[in-house]
Amino acid sequence: MSPANDNHRRPDMRKSLQRDFARHARKELQHRSFWLWLGVLGMIGWPIAVGSVGGAWLGHHLDQRFNTGIQFTLLLLTIGVATGTYIAWKAIAKNQD
Repeated sequence: MSPANDNHRRPDMRKSLQRDFARHARKELQHRSFWLWLGVLGMIGWPIAVGSVGGAWLGHHLDQRFNTGIQFTLLLLTIGVATGTYIAWKAIAKNQD
């Protein structure tokens, strides 16, 4: 019988383990990144939604009280959206670091 052929040797287990650990670490990083950005999306949407709805609600009540049509509603809706957008912008800037 001839000696064992060197081409059919098993790969080095240390290299295989290091490669597998590196793959696992990359997968974990991507998984955390997904949930982090999902949270950031929530931080973006809520301030804008609350600001716009709150501004419209308060403006509607002021319009009814002073009989001004929709002037306060539009004004406070615009201010609420602008404020919510500013807060969302700050939240994104904070999470970029």
